[in-house]
Amino acid sequence: MRAYEVGDFAQTRRLRLVERPDPTPRPGEALVRIRSTGPNARDFHIMSTGMMERSASAPQHIPLCDMAGDVMALGEGVTQVQIGDRVTMPHYRLWLDGPWHESMKLVDHGQTLDGFLREQAVVPAEALIKIPDALSHEDAGTLPSAGLTAWQAVMATGKIQPGETMVTIGTGGVSVFAAQWGKMMGARVIITSSSDEKIARMKDIGADAGINYRTHPDWHDAVMDLTDGKGANLVVNTVGMAELDGCLQSCASGGRIMSVDSSPVNKDRVWVNAAAPRRLGLLIMRDLTMKGIVVGSRAMFKDMMDKMVEHNVRPVIDRRFSFEEANEALDYAAKGAKLGKVVIRV
Repeated sequence: MRAYEVGDFAQTRRLRLVERPDPTPRPGEALVRIRSTGPNARDFHIMSTGMMERSASAPQHIPLCDMAGDVMALGEGVTQVQIGDRVTMPHYRLWLDGPWHESMKLVDHGQTLDGFLREQAVVPAEALIKIPDALSHEDAGTLPSAGLTAWQAVMATGKIQPGETMVTIGTGGVSVFAAQWGKMMGARVIITSSSDEKIARMKDIGADAGINYRTHPDWHDAVMDLTDGKGANLVVNTVGMAELDGCLQSCASGGRIMSVDSSPVNKDRVWVNAAAPRRLGLLIMRDLTMKGIVVGSRAMFKDMMDKMVEHNVRPVIDRRFSFEEANEALDYAAKGAKLGKVVIRV
């Protein structure tokens, strides 16, 4: 099979295409022919900083945690899926249901294990989820990281309700999905961006209002203006510590903040000393809830796809690339001009 390895990506910004032996499933495993994958912000961070947990073999590491494909062969004892099933899975493959435990991070496709920028992969059958007929491989292949993270932030944990107001920061993959899930539930959605063009495109997708944080650096004041001084019921913080003050100030009493990123740099990737947010007292005075979000479980993933079919929601795909164009796909995604997901067809 063909696969891409990280190689010296941190220096060259290029992956290397190699050939590897075709894998064979063992008992309890399934062999999947990968049909779709794509880059996420976490993938760039892992490849650029050498976060692979196998430092001696990091250059041989296969990147990208998103996947969708077809079951090609089964190991002994597998009953969860059949040959020919179209499948996907969460990249934290031990998190099947119930609460998250930190130990699950040790088994992570794209970081501690090889990812899915390859033609075939062997995975535990119990982690696989059948893709509904209404969703394509490309649809399902955008969901394991950004889609599922947004699902937990807005739905499973954030519990957005019809008529509530939610804010999501930026127009990255998680933010676009968060806006879609919020609108699906009948919420009023406010997005932020540095681009008026992206704000207009987000409104086409369904966002109710947009705030340009270049022209309105105190974007939380604009949120208050848009909500008649009440604030947002739910804020999805996709940036990190640098935006925590703004998130706190934009919340309504009793509001919820879902923190997807803990980065100490701001939207321009500039380091900000945000160790002690100035407005942390609002957490108490406004009776706010703040929760960290770690993607989501297999059970959440299945719920997400079922709701997508029920409400006829599809991912926003900005551009598609062939397997041979994987490096071009990463170049395009890294430039930040996209809105929605970049797909690599395998």
